[in-house]
Amino acid sequence: MYLQDNSRFKTLLALGTTLSTVGQIIIGVGGLVAFIGLVSFVGGDSISKPFGLIALASGLLMVGLGYLIVANGQIISCFVSMEDNTHKTVETLNELKNKLPNFDLK
Repeated sequence: MYLQDNSRFKTLLALGTTLSTVGQIIIGVGGLVAFIGLVSFVGGDSISKPFGLIALASGLLMVGLGYLIVANGQIISCFVSMEDNTHKTVETLNELKNKLPNFDLK
């Protein structure tokens, strides 16, 4: 993700980038928690096995939620990019209409 200098929606682009970054951090932490839980569940004693299973499930849940957060950030950035492209197209068509008076946009 990147902030477009000419965008009229810099705040939305910043929000999309922030969401993607936070989601990636959550994915990383969730992966680490899931790995620790897996190691504890597989190689632990009878006391740590239930906690390992809980950590494994929690970590996998965090990874899934992190992916959803990243996707939301990318959706925001995608819609802003689509709007920028549409706005540029309308400007180009208006310039063309002014240069060619008989040009019909219908």
